[in-house]
Amino acid sequence: MMAELASYATYAHPGPGWDGGGWDGGGPGWWVIVPIVFWVAVLSAAGYLIYRFSPRRAARSAAERTLAERFARGEIDAEELKHRRSVLRGKG
Repeated sequence: MMAELASYATYAHPGPGWDGGGWDGGGPGWWVIVPIVFWVAVLSAAGYLIYRFSPRRAARSAAERTLAERFARGEIDAEELKHRRSVLRGKG
């Protein structure tokens, strides 16, 4: 009789997180997905900030601004501007 009562108790409360709160009524639910999405967002934001504030990108941006200013003053023509930009961006 004690074994039968113990088996009823096991079926009545199978464990934390498995009490019918999942997608099909018997899984862990959204608590599995939320931490994964959180860490993907955190790591993506960190990667973007590292890229955005990297010294190489800042130097390239300053060089492109200087080229744009020289073009605006008429010191270089459009063809030279395109060529120098492509060299700065590593395509030339």
